Amino acid sequence: MAELLEMPISDHDKSHVRGAMTIPNIVAFLTASTPWSSAAVMGASLASRYGSVLTGCYVDPMLRDFSVLDVESTMHALGCDDVLFSTPTAADFTLFANQNGVAKTNWAAVQADVGSAITQLAAWHDLAVVESDMMEANELLTFLTHLLWACRLPCVLLPKLCTVSSSFERIVIGWNGSPQATRAIHAAMPFLLDAKEVWILDGTDEDGDHNADLPKFDPYRFLAQHGVTAHQRRIDGDVAIVGGALIWEAQQLRADLFVLGAFSHSRLRERVAGGVFRCMLENAKIPMLLQH
Repeated sequence: MAELLEMPISDHDKSHVRGAMTIPNIVAFLTASTPWSSAAVMGASLASRYGSVLTGCYVDPMLRDFSVLDVESTMHALGCDDVLFSTPTAADFTLFANQNGVAKTNWAAVQADVGSAITQLAAWHDLAVVESDMMEANELLTFLTHLLWACRLPCVLLPKLCTVSSSFERIVIGWNGSPQATRAIHAAMPFLLDAKEVWILDGTDEDGDHNADLPKFDPYRFLAQHGVTAHQRRIDGDVAIVGGALIWEAQQLRADLFVLGAFSHSRLRERVAGGVFRCMLENAKIPMLLQH
């Protein structure tokens, strides 16, 4: 990955944080400039709204043809001094971000070893923005597995043909009582505090608490303690159809953001069998905030 370039903007141009909670650092994985791809637009919109430093990370099309695990061995034979790709410049990105109200930016370009590049960026960022059509489905799942599972970085995943807006007025939360779903709610707090309407699609077992000795997280109480009123809608937990049911319910509620815990099962089982996460990944029509 190329040297990270910081491009500060004058105090006069700094945006004001409108949300009740800031997101210090956002990284947007970009696929195009002129015009800038949806991740760049969403990243700039979020960074302006939440007072964030925005890092633009350009991922060249050549690297998008490989899974994260394959890239290092594929690119290893190329010399460090080779000019591999033609990428947008830091100045172009800074100008774009500045025009969209972002006060401070960083710039990076992935040239080899995507896994290590993601790990490095995730270490100091609080949120990632990723386009669902950035790679083919299987390779995107590998990319997100590394981002969410290995790096534990929450991610806003944008659907194809996304209408970009950082104003998430109606938010739907997929809740199954898992630690992943709990962390997803925690990661989504800046958005939940700004939302006009929050719904929890509750698929927990009504027969009782199977971990009675553990501290219990009550999402309704947690959100209420922060001034967020969440409405409940029960949903059956049949794993074979629950992904489609969640999408249908979100559409009925006219949601513009879905909050979901990723990889509730083991990583191997999730990769082989698919499950809710993969169903949502392939079929959701609105942005999703994912966290493992």
